[in-house]
Order: sequence, then structure tokens, then C-alpha cells
Amino acid sequence: MSSVTPQEFGNKIKQIRNQKNFSLRQVSNQSKIGDKPAISASYWSLVERGQRNIPKVPTLKRMAKGLRISNEEILNFAGLSANDQDKENAVDLDDENAVLTFQGKPVPPEDLALMRRLLRGKDDDE
Repeated sequence: MSSVTPQEFGNKIKQIRNQKNFSLRQVSNQSKIGDKPAISASYWSLVERGQRNIPKVPTLKRMAKGLRISNEEILNFAGLSANDQDKENAVDLDDENAVLTFQGKPVPPEDLALMRRLLRGKDDDE
């Protein structure tokens, strides 16, 4: 995972925020994405002081928006990569307990079974 400490990450995002002359309130207001709420100024402050762990990828993306930097930049500052982001969203179809959705609805078990057969290279007649 990451070798970046929460203090190092916090110092970096505070440095960027200060370079851009953004207040905590400004980055908070700018961090809203879609239906996700803005990241509170108090949470930003805790992260900047290293008093919170490095946030998860969805929160990092909102922080990037608040700072007006790319997702790749903030993932890099957090010691993560695009592959880490992909892994967080990964679902193993062999996991019988996995819940896979499509357009917000769970995929029926018979469709999951078909996908597993197709991915294993077996056709329906076997």
C-alpha cells in the first residue's frame, strides 16, 4: 500500500492549498462531486494536520476537485496509483458472496453463472 504518512500527505495538500491561495472553506465548497456532499473544512484541517489517515480513493478524488488538481496528482501524493484505484472497485466473479450490480440493480444469479461460464471459456451446452 502507501509508504506516505498521514503527516506527509497532510503537509503536501496544505502546501498546494496555500500555493493556490485557497481557504479551507473554499476547498471545502469546491470538493462537491455529483450527489456526494462537500468535504467539511474541519475534516480538511484534520487531514492537513495529519490527524486523520490518508482518505480512501473516492474522498481523494473530491479533495483533488477541491484543490483543482488532477486525480492522478492526489493519488500520487497519497502514495497510490491508478492500479490501486482499480483494485478498490474490483469484484471477483468467483466470490459467491459478491454482489454485482448493473444500472443500480443486482445482477441475477443465473446471469452471474452465465458470465462465469463465458469467462472460463465454456459454452452453455456443457
